[in-house]
Amino acid sequence: MALKFNESTLTRDQFIEILQDNEIVKQEDIAVFQVIYAFEGHKAYASQVARILGKKGKNPHSSINLQIGRLAKRIARKHDINFTIRSNQTYKYWDLFFNGWDEGRFWVWQLKDELVEALTETELTGEILHSEELRAELLYKITEGAKKVITVNAYERNSQARRICIEHYGAFCTVCDFNFEKTYGELGKGFIHVHHLIPVSYIGKSYELDPVEDLRPVCPNCHAMLHTQNPPLTIEELQSVISANFS
Repeated sequence: MALKFNESTLTRDQFIEILQDNEIVKQEDIAVFQVIYAFEGHKAYASQVARILGKKGKNPHSSINLQIGRLAKRIARKHDINFTIRSNQTYKYWDLFFNGWDEGRFWVWQLKDELVEALTETELTGEILHSEELRAELLYKITEGAKKVITVNAYERNSQARRICIEHYGAFCTVCDFNFEKTYGELGKGFIHVHHLIPVSYIGKSYELDPVEDLRPVCPNCHAMLHTQNPPLTIEELQSVISANFS
C-alpha cells in the first residue's frame, strides 16, 4: 500500500517502512546513511562520504549525488511524494533525507532527525563499537591519579573508514608490528585498533579527512601509549620510545 507523503519531510515511521523495503533501499544506500550517522551531529561533507565509500575521481561526491537521486526516485515510483523544487524548477532529491548547506568550499549533508530515529530503531546505524573505542564520557585513570579522556571520533568508529584504513595498511600495528592473527590464530584475525593521527582539536572547520591519510592501525597497548600525552605522541615518537627501551 502506497504511503501518502504531502511534504518532502518523512516521519520516523515512514522512514522505518522505507528502510525495510528491499525493493526500494539497497545496501549501498544504507551505507551512505551509516557513514553520515557516524559523524558528530550526523553531518558530513558529501565529498567525505564519497571518499569513505571508496569513490574516486576529481568529484567523487557526484556518484553519491546520483545514487541519492535514484533512491528518491524509487521511493517516488512506489509512494506519492512531493520533492522540494529549486528556483530553476529542478528537484532537490537529497532534501528528502538531509538538511544541506554550504560550508566554505564543501557541501554539508545532515541526516534529518526522523531518519536518524528510523536508523536507530531498525538497528541500521552501522556503528560497530569495539572494546578500544571508548565513548567520550569514559575516563582512563593513568599515573599518579591523573585523568585523560580518549575521545574516538566518527572516523575511528565508522566501519567503512576502518575497513578502508585496514585494507590499505593491513591488520597489524604500525607502531610495533604486532599481529593478532599470528598470536591468537582465527580468534585474532582482522582485530586491530584504529588511531587518528590528527587531534580533533586541531582540525579546522573545513578540513576534509581521509581514512588512508588520517588513520593508522595500532594495537591496544600502543594506542593507549599514544594517548598518554596531549597532543598524542606521533607514530614515530612512540617507535623511538620502544627502540630506546630495547636498545
